[in-house]
Amino acid sequence: MFAAEVELASPVVAWLHENGSSCIAHEVEVGAGIPDLVAGMGPSRKLRNRRRQADPITDAVQLAVLEYCRTARTEADLRSWAPHGFASLAKRALSPLVERALLESTAKGFRALKHPLDPFVSLNAVELKLSASERGFAQAYSYRVFADASYFAVPAGKVTPVAMDRARELGIGLLAVHPSACEEVVEPSEVSLATAGRRRVASERVLAASQRTDGRIAGSRGRNLVFS
Repeated sequence: MFAAEVELASPVVAWLHENGSSCIAHEVEVGAGIPDLVAGMGPSRKLRNRRRQADPITDAVQLAVLEYCRTARTEADLRSWAPHGFASLAKRALSPLVERALLESTAKGFRALKHPLDPFVSLNAVELKLSASERGFAQAYSYRVFADASYFAVPAGKVTPVAMDRARELGIGLLAVHPSACEEVVEPSEVSLATAGRRRVASERVLAASQRTDGRIAGSRGRNLVFS
């Protein structure tokens, strides 16, 4: 039925859009592995508003600085707070944010000028495989550290009671993929394991992917950002 993982992508993408995705990134480095697909779920207007507000901020430290500087912070505050020292913080986050007019630097200290909103209500990650392999289950499970819901998608003929039980055990959803359709046969756990920081970075990287049209689709070789 399916000769390559890439052939699974189209039915899964269609299913994600049908279920509320406004943006889907293929093969995107989200800071916790490289899922085949990451779907930003939520209304399109929320995504449009975020795009108008600010360009993507894909660096975790820069996002943390903007959050920390919601109230004005002195240089002494930042020196005490800096995860890897003030010089590193200045180079990696402070200077770039000031240049982008997201952070204000004065004699008194630093203050965020904008507070970019998360463009998505939730994130769904999907791993594609031609069989219900343990490696696929492990990868899908690992995505729970940033995704609100994680799925393992396999050809419908590979879905077995054993595979369904394994998905339930790990708290991940299981998708049965047909040539022109996709169905959810196991729902993911409602309990999220996502950490706030990883979830936020992943959202911004999916947002960045939505502004590009180059790269490869899910399941193909290469790790470029593409958008559906």
